Amino acid sequence: MIKKFLKNDYVFSVMQKSINILTSVVTVSLINRYLGTELKGEYTYIVNIATILAVVLGFGFYESYPYAKRQNKESQLKNYLNVFFLQFIIYIIIGISMGFVIKSKDIIIISILIPIQVLVSQMQMVGIVEFIRYRQILQIVVYFIDMILTILVYIFIPKSMNILLYILIIKDLIYILSYLIKCRYIPNPFKVEKKFIIFLFKFGLVAMMTKLLIELNYRIDVLLLKPFVSYSEIGLYSVGAKLAQYVWLIPDAFKEVIYSRTAKNDSVEEIKFVLKINMVITMTIIAGIIVFGKFIINVLYGAEYLDSYVVTCIIFAGIPSMVLYKLISPLYMARGKQVKCFLILFSSVISNVILSFILIPIYGKIGAATAVVVAYSVCGLIFFISFLKEYKLKWNEAIIINKNDISKLMKYLKR
Repeated sequence: MIKKFLKNDYVFSVMQKSINILTSVVTVSLINRYLGTELKGEYTYIVNIATILAVVLGFGFYESYPYAKRQNKESQLKNYLNVFFLQFIIYIIIGISMGFVIKSKDIIIISILIPIQVLVSQMQMVGIVEFIRYRQILQIVVYFIDMILTILVYIFIPKSMNILLYILIIKDLIYILSYLIKCRYIPNPFKVEKKFIIFLFKFGLVAMMTKLLIELNYRIDVLLLKPFVSYSEIGLYSVGAKLAQYVWLIPDAFKEVIYSRTAKNDSVEEIKFVLKINMVITMTIIAGIIVFGKFIINVLYGAEYLDSYVVTCIIFAGIPSMVLYKLISPLYMARGKQVKCFLILFSSVISNVILSFILIPIYGKIGAATAVVVAYSVCGLIFFISFLKEYKLKWNEAIIINKNDISKLMKYLKR
């Protein structure tokens, strides 16, 4: 019975994300207590910069992987891995050179983080499409390693931001090596076809801009806060953002399976059912945060972070809209509609930036949180309305759970 239960991709994915949430909660709470609000703000700022630059330098090549899979392109895996490692080598050389020229510890760490994060993102997409179960198990293992390393640092090493950045690098290297072993192919960065590179650039540039907009939607609030508030305020703001990311792991669990499904067909009925389940889960969690948020923050991070409660509640108001985006966008990407995704995300980011410049100077972190909620709502609702129109659906049949859905879920779980 248990084996049959775990064979279901959605069930296993949710279980995997639940385990990841638990380990991540321990890890992040220790990081916050270890660094304090000031260093935590600086740490968050550096990681966000590295992540955004990694998206740009990835050129969106990996975003074309589900589309290429759907088109049954010949020698797909080998061709992609060859390109990925060519990029990696180039960026490592550039990073080492920058380290010699600019003698700054932060710049050196960022220049090392970027090529590794580019390659990890690329390998993660391969994992989602080619061997999703292996990827899920690997994530559980890596999250546990991350937690153990953080515990050791918290106990034995004096306060240091750099040591936590080194843990990020170790974690990413484990992912890269594990995926290479699973692929059973040694990439040859000097065996890259010109036609394939042209295809990647044609598809990837728009996809990269789309991915950049996604990351900016998640992270630009921190970058825009920097000129107006202290690192301590950014540290407090990051608590609400991080707690929201825990909730996003749940739709992410379903999204990964949808990526795999939509690489074959549209799976509209499946997306509708998954949307309903996620809306119920999300609204329940939001209610829990409103009621128990202060207690949770105090237990996890300490009294130093209690001022983040209001910011957390505001950010959580934008989560339902992001659930809509996360679960519908894979369908459009798999169908090659990356331009449409780009335009929707662009409108969201623009609204975020405009509102941030208006609200942050006046209201600080509260203004940033408000701008983020509006941006998330713009993004999610446009995707949702487009989805309804294209497939001629009523809004309630796509997000409101009914008796038939509950019956379907119970049968699903029993089976």
